[in-house]
Amino acid sequence: MNCIVVSIGDELLIGQTINTNAGWMGKELNKIGVEVTEVLTISDKGDAIKSALDYASVRASIVLLTGGLGPTKDDITKKVFADYFNVPLVENKEALEHVENFFKRYKRPMLPINRLQALVPKECTMLLNKVGTAPGMWMEKNNTVFVSMPGVPYEMKYLMEYEVFPRVIERFNLPVIVHKTMMTLGLGESYIAEEIRDIENNLPEHVKIAYLPSPGLVKLRLTARGEQKNILEETIDHLFDQIEAKVSAEVYAREEVSVEEVLGTKLLEKGCTISTAESCTTGALAARIASVSGASRYFIGSTVAYANNVKKTLLGVTDNTLSTQGAVSQECVEQMALGAQKMFGTDYAIATSGIAGPTGGSEEKPIGTVWIGIATPHGVVSERYQMGKIRDRVVEKTILTALGKMLSFMK
Repeated sequence: MNCIVVSIGDELLIGQTINTNAGWMGKELNKIGVEVTEVLTISDKGDAIKSALDYASVRASIVLLTGGLGPTKDDITKKVFADYFNVPLVENKEALEHVENFFKRYKRPMLPINRLQALVPKECTMLLNKVGTAPGMWMEKNNTVFVSMPGVPYEMKYLMEYEVFPRVIERFNLPVIVHKTMMTLGLGESYIAEEIRDIENNLPEHVKIAYLPSPGLVKLRLTARGEQKNILEETIDHLFDQIEAKVSAEVYAREEVSVEEVLGTKLLEKGCTISTAESCTTGALAARIASVSGASRYFIGSTVAYANNVKKTLLGVTDNTLSTQGAVSQECVEQMALGAQKMFGTDYAIATSGIAGPTGGSEEKPIGTVWIGIATPHGVVSERYQMGKIRDRVVEKTILTALGKMLSFMK
């Protein structure tokens, strides 16, 4: 069962508002067996809305529109919707009572323009919006369902959850769709694809694989469609077993969960504590660790040692190291990690030092050079990495690499 989402609003096209509605709708519709095949983002112009309706009507069983249902002149979706079905707008008694009660409840005057919210296309099924004043509208034409809803996210979500989902489930014979995600660190998309090529080439017809890369990690999502949820889940689990056997060292979870959450769980299980000493990541690593609820039970503290004198004064990095090896070196990052471990009294400490760019760097230490050190109860280890030349990505990849390296000590 396929669906096209039509997002209406000039504010979406010019980037003034981010279209979070479409992503939420796609995710939630999948849970009930509906696949969003396209998302159209269009302007607040009548011809654009009509063209989108014409386009979607021959390509989808369900067409969901959001936006343009306010009472002002630029909100024209309702009029175009009615014209498309060749029916007039009529005042809906239930919708009008709701609008009147809404203004009474908040002790605000109801203006004549607000009464327009009660107008809906004749013969539509009015979907009462209990968290706003603009109702949703359900129409059917040539076996295609069309639903128009407000663009305000919490109003759209209310109508989807309490009006649209139940009606779609009743109206259509929906399949079961199961998604599962495997999380990997440190491997590129192309490398993983090559490693699991035989598995991918022999996937059952009802199973699809998707690679979702971002700096430092790749999500592998398997999607299975069928009739029995337990059989689909077993199929995916078996395929994940095969995939993990190929890239096991870099898999940190079989669900969509962050590496900092997994690390936090492991630290709690082992009763261990952690701290950080950061230069090139400037506290972002600590922020990531501390973003997990309950992190105070294992994360003790951090120091941002950006300047060399801070590295010396707070972390005990020696003058000799800084003068002969430099701040971006194995010796420096190991002394930083040991200094943080001692300062905070933790079992583990992670240290980062690098050249994030875009300035700096040399032939010996080009932009993107990063050293990561980890002090453990049994000593200190460190490794050099090249993280690219884009500053934000260097920092992000350093954070993920450091967390992944730390997680390896928890296995």
